[in-house]
Amino acid sequence: MMKIEYTNMAKGENKLVFISKYLLHILRTWYLFNFKFSWVNYKGFVRVMRNVRFAKMNITIGDKVQLGKDTKVACDLVIGNYVLIAGQVSFVGRNDHQYNLPGTTMWDSPRGKDSATIIQNDVWIGSGSTIIAGVNIGKGAVIAAGSLVNKNIPDFEIWGGVPARKIKDRFVSPEDKKTHKLYLESLS
Repeated sequence: MMKIEYTNMAKGENKLVFISKYLLHILRTWYLFNFKFSWVNYKGFVRVMRNVRFAKMNITIGDKVQLGKDTKVACDLVIGNYVLIAGQVSFVGRNDHQYNLPGTTMWDSPRGKDSATIIQNDVWIGSGSTIIAGVNIGKGAVIAAGSLVNKNIPDFEIWGGVPARKIKDRFVSPEDKKTHKLYLESLS
């Protein structure tokens, strides 16, 4: 039996409407990942908003993940569980075109090899952010809207800007951080 959780239901939203949307998202995800983007592996409930696109890469998505409207994935990507990705986020290759080969135009240059991008559990990526291939966004991290992430982000930190820099820790005290880390481990 499927259990529907109402914890993130919008204030004032009708439960019947919420359930209908939930079930439609399940159907939409099944269709998208079994027909349109069949190379994408998913491991649970994934909410895919309109105009999300996936290049034919190695892509794995965990449970309770949302991909916002107009998000684009153009690199190998592993997304953990409990991840929110806002609209217009781009996951792009680091070595799409080699520009430093004498006697070869960028148009004709071969593509370089990129490492997979890893988005760990309990991450929130803000609208309009660009994530460069090969980075690891740590557990519980928050990426501010409009950021350019070109290096690894440590666990439980908030980063933002172009390029992204640490803004602050997500939790006020080391005890809060430890409590949340233990909570995430209990969900595994």
